[in-house]
Amino acid sequence: MKDQYANYVVQKMIDVAEPSQRKIVMHKIRPHIATLRKYTYGKHILAKLEKYYMKNGVDLGPICGPPNGII
Repeated sequence: MKDQYANYVVQKMIDVAEPSQRKIVMHKIRPHIATLRKYTYGKHILAKLEKYYMKNGVDLGPICGPPNGII
């Protein structure tokens, strides 16, 4: 996620998605967490997901994987 506009699009999808769609998006993003952590824009996406799920009390497992990046 090196591109600023792509980051915006993904964050907007998280904002406007229905809960069931948001869950699918989260599960699609999950395998890429280690890569997203390497980029500033990727970190924004992870923060957005974490903020949303903590705010709404949704428990779908950890949003971020272990510190070593292996899931």
